[in-house]
Amino acid sequence: MTMTFPAAFPYRPALRLPVPLVASLLILLASLVASLPARAEYWTVASEDHFPPYNYSFNGNRTGIDTEIVNALLKELNVTPVHRPLSWSEVVQSMDENTADIGFQFIASPARFAQYNMIGPFRTGTTVFMVRKDSAITFDRLEDLTPYRIGVVDGFSYAADFDAATYLEKVASSSNVVNFRRLILGRVDVIVGDLHVLNYMAKQDGRLKDVRVLPKPVGLIPRYIALPKARKEKADRLQAAFVKLRDNGTIARILDGWLAE
Repeated sequence: MTMTFPAAFPYRPALRLPVPLVASLLILLASLVASLPARAEYWTVASEDHFPPYNYSFNGNRTGIDTEIVNALLKELNVTPVHRPLSWSEVVQSMDENTADIGFQFIASPARFAQYNMIGPFRTGTTVFMVRKDSAITFDRLEDLTPYRIGVVDGFSYAADFDAATYLEKVASSSNVVNFRRLILGRVDVIVGDLHVLNYMAKQDGRLKDVRVLPKPVGLIPRYIALPKARKEKADRLQAAFVKLRDNGTIARILDGWLAE
């Protein structure tokens, strides 16, 4: 007696698609993959908390001349900035310890070029001395300021000859705001800083009429963006973006737009 059983896995012939249809499906799949958004890239950006008009917070957003330049450079790279407002000493520390992608705005020196990847200069600032309106202080040589107390911000570099002038009495403070108010209160005789920063402080305090800038500048100081040495690949990308935006006039337009106001 012969017994038959149903097959557990009945045979079915493989589905065969026409070659042109397979090719069309592969092309469609490739186009869908290409249209997917690229993985978002974020860079941490360290800058001094309150250094207007170059970087400061307004209505919960970071803004200012240098902030806008940095944002434009990162936009060119399709990178989203994550801003970290810090004290200046913390900005420097973040570069030294490789805890942020970029920091700004640094003054060039052989030591800093050895320590960091330096991008720029993206602008040049004018460093000046400011005194009270009724002050008789004049400045032709640094030695002229020997009798006076000069307000500086702790950790800042100003100009090479001024920074090296150990014979001057420099009174350190935590910020430009503190420095300016010490000048108004007579606790220092002179303060030193960027022309636009000092004028901004005076306007914000409603004291522009109470101070004056000495005519001779301390120096014209190029400013740079720094990246830790370990982030060379990012530095190369940022350098390429800087060259492009410098050469096509984008950076100049940002500077003109702010400084013409």
